[in-house]
Amino acid sequence: MTKILRLALTLALALAAAPALAGDPGWGIDITAHGGFDKYDAVGLKNGLNATDFSSSQQLKDASQSFGATAILRLGMLDLGAIGELGRPGKSNTTTVLGAMGGVNLDVGPLRLEALAELGGHRYGNAVHNSTIISESTGSDWLAYVGLRPGLSMKLGESGRWLLGVWAFARWDITSKTVPVNLAGGGQGEYKLGGSQFGGQLRFGFSL
Repeated sequence: MTKILRLALTLALALAAAPALAGDPGWGIDITAHGGFDKYDAVGLKNGLNATDFSSSQQLKDASQSFGATAILRLGMLDLGAIGELGRPGKSNTTTVLGAMGGVNLDVGPLRLEALAELGGHRYGNAVHNSTIISESTGSDWLAYVGLRPGLSMKLGESGRWLLGVWAFARWDITSKTVPVNLAGGGQGEYKLGGSQFGGQLRFGFSL
């Protein structure tokens, strides 16, 4: 009889706690889309190439746009996730980011503070181009990178499942590559690829 009472009490406590656990806002998945502006410093012209022969856009030095999506698993104050991003849409020298993220979050009322780190791959497509100087190509190069992504978001709606926020981010390539190019007038030149990227983005999505 004692064992039955203990089992019944344990079951009753578990059933009573289940709704609270199910409604725990510290556990879940955030799925968001983001977009914003950024700036690169990732190209160094070398033999046979002069900066005066290229516009800022042609050597990846202009302000540009980026759009992407993230999925973040929240385990209490711990965040683990993934990011995919397309940079410079509509331009000849596009970029792509695929990476993993990890960090911490802190909820303060309707606000959530996040401090995330990134680790992944950074693709540069046709980073330097000018058909009057370089024979056109469609080559692309992948470099490894690390990054930081602090953010602030707020919960919207009665359920608090919608998210609206802002992110700042910085990335640094931890590998580099010397890229040879064929000059339109004959001969070869080269440039060094690898550097940094900084920017800010708006973010919108929902929590599961």
